[in-house]
Amino acid sequence: MSQNRRSAGRRRAWGRGPIILQYDSLEKREVLSAAAQGLPDLVGSSFVTVQNADWGDSVTASGQITNQGVGDVTKPFNVAIYASGRAAIGRASVYLGEVTIPGGLAAGQSVPFTTTVQLPSSPVPNMAQNGIVHLDLKVDSQQQVAESNERNNSGIGPGYDESAIQISPAQPALLTTASVGVYPTSATWGRTLSVTAQIANASYGAAPATRAQVVLTPVGTLQGSGSDVTIGSIKVPAVAAWQTANVEANIPLPAIPPLLLSGTTQYTLSVLPDADFATNPVSPHLATGGIGVDQAVVNINLPVNADGTTTTPDYGVLPDLATGTVTVGSSEINWGKSFQVQTTVQNMGEADPGPFRVRFLLVGPSGNTTRSIFLGDATIPGLAPGYSQAINQTLTLPSRLPDGVVLDSVGMGKIVVVADPENALNETFKNNNTATSAPITLRLLGSNGSTYVPNYPPPGQLLPVNLPSAAKNRRAATAAQAAKGLVAPPTKKLYRRPLPKINNSVTHQLSVFPKTVGDFIKKYI
Repeated sequence: MSQNRRSAGRRRAWGRGPIILQYDSLEKREVLSAAAQGLPDLVGSSFVTVQNADWGDSVTASGQITNQGVGDVTKPFNVAIYASGRAAIGRASVYLGEVTIPGGLAAGQSVPFTTTVQLPSSPVPNMAQNGIVHLDLKVDSQQQVAESNERNNSGIGPGYDESAIQISPAQPALLTTASVGVYPTSATWGRTLSVTAQIANASYGAAPATRAQVVLTPVGTLQGSGSDVTIGSIKVPAVAAWQTANVEANIPLPAIPPLLLSGTTQYTLSVLPDADFATNPVSPHLATGGIGVDQAVVNINLPVNADGTTTTPDYGVLPDLATGTVTVGSSEINWGKSFQVQTTVQNMGEADPGPFRVRFLLVGPSGNTTRSIFLGDATIPGLAPGYSQAINQTLTLPSRLPDGVVLDSVGMGKIVVVADPENALNETFKNNNTATSAPITLRLLGSNGSTYVPNYPPPGQLLPVNLPSAAKNRRAATAAQAAKGLVAPPTKKLYRRPLPKINNSVTHQLSVFPKTVGDFIKKYI
C-alpha cells in the first residue's frame, strides 16, 4: 500500500504543474572546495579603452587585475588582450598583445595596468553590422598560476574584462579645382606661363598640404590616353573643411614643345589639385569639371625669328628610361600592412634625364592601370646613360579603400612600377616605362568570408558626432581612475557570465507540461 500511496503522490505532483530540474553551477562549488587549499583567484576587475578608433590605430587600454582568492600570487603572470567581433574570446579572435603583471599580488589586492595595442588592420571575422569591435582580457593567459577558479579568467563582462570600441574612420577630404586662370592665353615656348587656380575642399575632413599638377593635353586628345605632359606644379596649402585656397605659379615653359606635344599649338591646360595623392589615392587623377572649371584652353607657339620664320625643334640626344623586374617581398600581403618591393630602372638612352619619379601602384589581376591605387613614389636624382638604379621601396597597403572603389578582385592583385609617371621628361620611347609584378595574394583576417576591406564614407557625408553623455563621462572617469590605479576592488566575487539558454536544452524539455515530458521519456528512455 505504501508503494501505491507513493505512486499516487507522484501522479498528483505531475498534475499540479511542470517538473523543473535545476543544475547548480559548478563554478561556485569549485571555489568553495578549493578555498581551503589557499589558492589565489585572478580576475579582470576593470578594463576601459578609447570609445572610437579606426582599423590599424593604436589605442590605450587601462585595466585592473584583482586577486579575489585566499592565497597570494608569488610569480609573475601575463594578461593577453584579444580583438573579437563578438563579446567573447573565440577561435576567430585576433591576438593583440600581452601585459606582464609582476609577482606579489596578495589575496584581496588589485593591481592596475596601462598599455597600448594596435587594432587589426582590417575587420576581424564575424563583425556585427554596428561596427563595434570587442577587446577582451584573458588573465593568466599562459597558465602560470594555480588558481581556485580558472573559468573566470575571461568572459566576465563589459567594464570588467571587456571593452567595446566603435570603429570610426577619419573624415576624408576631397580637393577639387573650382576655377582656373591662364595668362597669357596665347603664349610662346621658352617664356613664362602664369597659372592661377582656386582649390576647394568639398568635404567635412581637413586636407593636408599637397601640390597641384599642371598638365597640357593637345586639344581633341582624350585626357589620360598617354599624351598628357606635366609642365609644372603649384603648392597647395592645407585646406580646412568646406574652405578654398587661391594658389598661383609662374611656370617656365621649355624652349621647345615636349616631344609628346609636338605638331600642334592649341592645348587644354588642366589643374589636378592633389598630385601627391594626399586625399585621393585613386590613380590616375583626371580633370572632371571641364573648360572654365578645372581646365582652360591655351595657345603656345614656337618663337618667331627676326625674319618672321620659326625654327624646327631639335631634340638632340634623349634619355630612355626602362623599368626592370618587379619583385614583391612576399607572395601574400595583408591589407593595412607594409611590405617590400624591389625593382630596377635602367637608362637605355644617350642623355641623363635629371631628377625623375618612379611610381608604385596596386592594380587588379588584369594589370590595368586606368583604375589603380597609389602606393608611393620614389625620387631618383638622375641616371647616366647606360647605367641602372636598383630601388628597394617599403610600401603599405591601405586599410581602407576610397568611397565607391572596388578592385577587379580584392583577393588577388599586382604591383605596377612606372618611371616618369607624369610624363615630365622627353624620352626616345615611353612604352618601356612600366613593369608589372607577378600576381600576389591580398590577405584578409580570417577565411570564412566574413571579413572585407572597408571603404571610407563619402567625403560629403558628415560622420556621427559623439555627443557628451553622462554614461560616457562616467566611462571616461573610470578610465582615468584605472590609469592611476584608483579603481576600487570589486565588493563581490566575479564569475564568468553564464552561457545563454538554448530552447532545445534538456532542462527546457523537462520544464514543459507533462504531455511533452511523456514524449521526451518515450524518445530518450
